Amino acid sequence: IPTVQNADNPAGECAPLPLRNAEVLAPMVRACTSPLRWEALRYGADLVWGEEIIDRKIIGAQRVENPDFGTIDYVSPREQVTVFSTKPFERNKVIFQIGTADGQLASQAALTIQKDVRGVDVNMGCPKSFSVKGGMGAALLEKPEVASDILKTLRRNLPSTSSVTCKIRMLATTEKTREFMRICEASGAEAITVHVRLRDERPAEPAHWQEIAKLWDAVKVPVLANGDFFTRRQIDEFWKTMRTSIPQDSEEILNPSNSLWRGPSGIMIARGALWNPSIFCKTSEPPGFEDVVRKYTEAAVSANCSYQNTKWVLSQMLAGGIGVTPPSSFGGVQMKLFNRQTSATKSMAGICGMVKLDFEASKWPKGAHTTGYYKVGAGAALLPKVATDEEAKSAPMAEAQTETGSGKRENEAEDGGPAKRTRLSAPDEPIET
Repeated sequence: IPTVQNADNPAGECAPLPLRNAEVLAPMVRACTSPLRWEALRYGADLVWGEEIIDRKIIGAQRVENPDFGTIDYVSPREQVTVFSTKPFERNKVIFQIGTADGQLASQAALTIQKDVRGVDVNMGCPKSFSVKGGMGAALLEKPEVASDILKTLRRNLPSTSSVTCKIRMLATTEKTREFMRICEASGAEAITVHVRLRDERPAEPAHWQEIAKLWDAVKVPVLANGDFFTRRQIDEFWKTMRTSIPQDSEEILNPSNSLWRGPSGIMIARGALWNPSIFCKTSEPPGFEDVVRKYTEAAVSANCSYQNTKWVLSQMLAGGIGVTPPSSFGGVQMKLFNRQTSATKSMAGICGMVKLDFEASKWPKGAHTTGYYKVGAGAALLPKVATDEEAKSAPMAEAQTETGSGKRENEAEDGGPAKRTRLSAPDEPIET
């Protein structure tokens, strides 16, 4: 793989990621498509991670500049669906997460996407069987030599302006986790996110906040803590826990905003941001719940997100979770009934009608807001080349994973599934990668 030379930065200088006192959006299955990322940024997220994309899937994707929506879409020539979508305004804020078990494939994938993202992150924490059986995700925790090669190969081949990071889980002991972090740092990782749960621990089990106090100083690069940040109150409680666990030089040093802070650099927020992306409002008063829902829906419309994916994300917002209780009604309709009626909608127009947003179907091109936009809709004319059957057969076998979210996916690609193709229903709960 040739090393990319960046003409705008011949000296190889790269501004560090803005991670001091950072709050960033975690990569989540189905959730971290463009609308949630954009809303998180609007509310104040410092960076946003996209959902995990398997290396082979992005390698074969075609880059399309879509004038209908102002998006940059990476489209699978095989399924003719969007694998990843973005807009230029988030170029310096979005991190592309790769599911991979091979440095060469990881580099090919990263080089395909690097011009449209701030950096790439390697998923080394997803514990789902689809990922682990393929040698990806949490499987890399047991193969430090493979993890190291992936990071070294990425750093060697990507331009210096592209960041390389990784997201891991805790290993069996604190020292093993610290050693793995040191390997990642030595291999080129510019930052490390630690999901403070063990590989076999599920989301319902509490995260081990105290453990990050024992891990942050294993490396010199920034360390982000991830796990159980559902409300602003919990975020404040986390920093209080860090202050009592890690001695500071002064009582006035309260969090990483102070340059003398000792401890993790920031936090990565997952389900709390899915249930209510306004969690990123640090200083301003957060908007009302109905406004949050409507703004998300507006973003989904502007992004050409499929109505299926939009409906799924809204179902998560309307249901809420630990410490996040939605109102008892929406627009005067009892919430349980409203949720049921929203789930029954079959179009973006139907969803907009439910949340009281205007939607003119004639304003949008054929196939907009459906998974058929690039297959049978207006997007088909934008594809530079439609793959023939013979070309499709020779394309890398990868999961039918879509940015627009069809509601069902082959091989649960977000979890880093193996090459065997199996049709499975997408999970009802978000899977954090």
